[in-house]
Amino acid sequence: MNKLKKVGVQLIANIPFILVLAGIASIVYACFLFTEILGWAILGLALIIVAYMLSPTIKGGGD
Repeated sequence: MNKLKKVGVQLIANIPFILVLAGIASIVYACFLFTEILGWAILGLALIIVAYMLSPTIKGGGD
């Protein structure tokens, strides 16, 4: 039961990111329904956005 509780806590802690991913996925799906070329283009942009969101940031850098 302890492992299940840890999974639940992690899920709740990451709910905003999960909702962002679900929103991006629904936009990509809608674009694929409209036309395949637009769907692939939006999918590429969505993957770039997700990669940017997941990339580590440098804090306090600079001269």
